[in-house]
Amino acid sequence: MASTPPLSAVVRLPVRLDVAGHVAEVGTIDLDTGKPTWPQIADALRDLADALVAVADSPTDDDEEVNPDGTA
Repeated sequence: MASTPPLSAVVRLPVRLDVAGHVAEVGTIDLDTGKPTWPQIADALRDLADALVAVADSPTDDDEEVNPDGTA
């Protein structure tokens, strides 16, 4: 009888940023349980850092007021 390799499962972890009590859910990290965990998390955090830099570097109106509910 031929054996089959175990199936990998994907676990989705929510990613939330909390800055001074303002919380935003920014996505998920999808972890393949068949692969080492920490390299997958490191890659996801690098992607998040790149996205944050892109937002910070984008041209915006620095004088724009933002209300607590996130509206301008």
